[in-house]
Amino acid sequence: MKKTIILLLCISYLYSSIPDERGYIVKTGDKIPEFVMEFPDGSQIKSEDLLGNVTMLQFTASWCSVCREEMPHIEKEIWKIYKKVGIKVIGIDRDEPAEIVKKFAKEVKVTYPIALDPEADIFALFADRNSGVTRNVIIDTDGTIVFLTRLFDPKEYLEMKKVIHSLLKNQFLVEKQDLIAQKQILKQLKNRGKPNNLSSINKIGKKIFLLESELNLKERRLRYAQKLL
Repeated sequence: MKKTIILLLCISYLYSSIPDERGYIVKTGDKIPEFVMEFPDGSQIKSEDLLGNVTMLQFTASWCSVCREEMPHIEKEIWKIYKKVGIKVIGIDRDEPAEIVKKFAKEVKVTYPIALDPEADIFALFADRNSGVTRNVIIDTDGTIVFLTRLFDPKEYLEMKKVIHSLLKNQFLVEKQDLIAQKQILKQLKNRGKPNNLSSINKIGKKIFLLESELNLKERRLRYAQKLL
């Protein structure tokens, strides 16, 4: 029985590591694997740090002509449009030194961060190590992969933008519901508040006011982004 279970686990692992027709070894619905990204300035981000944000991982390289074509679109149509709405866009450069990556970012005029990927170890967690580099992985706030692209196909790229917009809108609606709940609690505190608690209640009120202002601005940005889809 024990040998059978081990055999089944081995078979399951082998099948999960077999690339699909586009070279991916992950699929939508999977949780992102654990990894650490290091940037040219020496800073690091763990995959767990991405939780709570809609995230776009963009696999790239300076020698990739398709990447060079796609990246200005990502900068203009995704990063600049949605960065203040809550998205994280992170490029992951395949096996190139920091100086080349920094030069590459300047050449294609992107301002979103690009992490280093020595020996393509992060890439190999998502796709076959020897497969083509131009890929985007869209991740929901809970770390679930929700969309995968390959190359720069305009139709697929537009669908990706719509998915990103939908995820950010859902995140906004959750934040709005949380704000409503906080305002109800504040109202209850005010109704039964005592004079010695007024200072604390006022502080809570100010925080809620700032949060509401931020969400109102986020809502306007989402409406503007919707018109561009």
